[in-house]
Parts: sequence; structure tokens; C-alpha cells
Amino acid sequence: MSTTRSLVLPDLITTCPFKASIHPEYKRARSESTAWVRSFGALTGRKGSLFHLNNLELLVSLAHPTSGYEELRICCDWNAVFFVYDELSDILQGEDARKLGDSFLKALGGEYTDGSAVSDMTRDLRGRMSGKATLNCQMRFSERCSNYINAVSKEAELREDADVLDTESYIKLRRQNSGVEPSYALIEYVHGLDLPDEVFKNPVFTRLYWLGVDLVCLANDLYSFSVERAKGLDGNNFLSVVMRERGLNMQEAADLTGEEIMRRVNDFVGGQKDLPSFGEAVDKEVQEYMLSIGQWHIANVVWSLETPRYFGAEREEVKRTLIVNVKDQGEGIDDNII
Repeated sequence: MSTTRSLVLPDLITTCPFKASIHPEYKRARSESTAWVRSFGALTGRKGSLFHLNNLELLVSLAHPTSGYEELRICCDWNAVFFVYDELSDILQGEDARKLGDSFLKALGGEYTDGSAVSDMTRDLRGRMSGKATLNCQMRFSERCSNYINAVSKEAELREDADVLDTESYIKLRRQNSGVEPSYALIEYVHGLDLPDEVFKNPVFTRLYWLGVDLVCLANDLYSFSVERAKGLDGNNFLSVVMRERGLNMQEAADLTGEEIMRRVNDFVGGQKDLPSFGEAVDKEVQEYMLSIGQWHIANVVWSLETPRYFGAEREEVKRTLIVNVKDQGEGIDDNII
């Protein structure tokens, strides 16, 4: 028998200073990127259906509403690769997850694995992206993909041992296992930026950067809590961490998460006035980068409520009421949508 409990989500849209906008060629990108994924046989059957319903192309089209079309497509396709990897690694133990990650990183470096869809997809994207992406952008993207793979492998090891981290340790791991950093690395590619290392080493820029990463991670944890609980994956979730560490109930943990998100939004917006000047040309690129971070936050929030990724067939009701029926482990959250 179901023992679902209601959880009221904080309203992250009306309180957000960033406004959502969608790329005018979203539908074309969705159609073509979906066909591209299917051409590799990466996701078939139920997982393929869920991939289509989850509509990562909408997320990317909201995150990059002013990009060129080819840049939009490449970002859609990279997010598909991350999705494939994430879906496969969720069912693997630590060592196997690391082997899967190694095949992806080898492909990113030009060493391909026969018969691996992830390797074949990466090979194709690597070639398509190399013509425009600057050397700095490519190096940062590779480095952050490596950090992401290592963190996902660590997450699998923690899941295998049923470990739940403390808040500080969790935030450090979550920043890397979320896939946000590789997506942020693509901001430079999308907008043709070439930020010098001096910018990324600046403490003010670094603080704003991590605030932006946290915004996506925390909102994701808030929205995904029920589905992760149903799958037995909620140990890697901010709500679970603070419930255990601070003795909070689910609603208190959700409220705290909302407060942490809004505090970071305010710090991110207000903290940009403290950025030093790196020269007129670089300052314009830094501003573009900051605008994209804000766009990523509202994109993630809107996408989470517009697709069945986290709320299944109850999405419309959750969007209207912000009330989630939290599932217990073993309950199917998407059984009735495919």
C-alpha cells in the first residue's frame, strides 16, 4: 500500500529575478537531436521513451535562447550523452561506473571504444565542436567532464556502501556529480567566448561561479527528491543530507532548500558589482557568462516543472499547486506515462 506524503515546494519562479526565454528553433533542435541519439542505439525501449519525454532539448533551449542553431544542437547532443551516462551509472556499482566513465573520458581524448554508444556519440560531438571552441574552452570542458565522471563514480561507491555525507562534503561532491560544470563550460563555446585563466582564478568570479552551480544542484535536488526516493537513490540529495544531519522532517528540509536557493540567488545578483575589471573586452565576455549562469537557473526550474522528469503523470498538478506526493522506495513514478 502506498504511504505517499505531501510536500509543498517553494515557489522558485515568481521569486526569481531571471526571466525565462526559449530558443526560436527549439522544436527543430528537439526533433534532430532525438533522431541523432536514436541513430546510435544508445537508449531503446522504456529508457528511450523516458528520454524523449524528459525533453532535455527544452532545458537546453531555455538555457541558451540566443545561441546559433549549431551551438544549440551540440549542447542538446552533449546533454543527451550526459543523460545516457547518468542513466547507466545509476544502476552500476562503483567499479563498473568508473569503467563506463573511463570509456567516455578516453573518447573525449580521442581514444574510442568499439561497440560503445557513449564513445561513438562523444567521437561525433568532439569533431563537430572542435572547429569553433577555443583551446581554453576545450581544456575546461575536458577537465570538468573528468571531474564529473570521477564524482559520479564516487557517488556510486557511496550508494554501494549506503553512506550519506555531511552537508559540507555533500555540496563539494554534488557540485561535480551534477553535470553542471560541463554544461557551464559550454557557455564559452555557445557565445564564442575566450575567457583567460585570470578570470577563473579571480576569487569574486569563482564565488559567483559556485553560487551558480549550487543553484542548479539545489533546485534539482528539491524537484527530484520524490523520484530519487522511489528509486532508492535519495542518499545523494540535499534534502536527505540535512534531514539526517539536522534532524529535520521532509517539509523542513524542502523549506530550507528553498531558502538556500534564494540566498544564493540574491548573493549571485548582488555579488556581481564586486567583480573587478579585466579590461573592456574581457569584461563584456564575463558579463555574458554571468547572464548565462542566471539563464541556466531559471531554465532548470521551468524545465523541471514542464516535463514529467521528476513528477511523472502528476506534473500538471504539481506545477499548479506546488504540492508533491512523495513516493516510497519501489513505487513507480513513471509507470503510467509511457
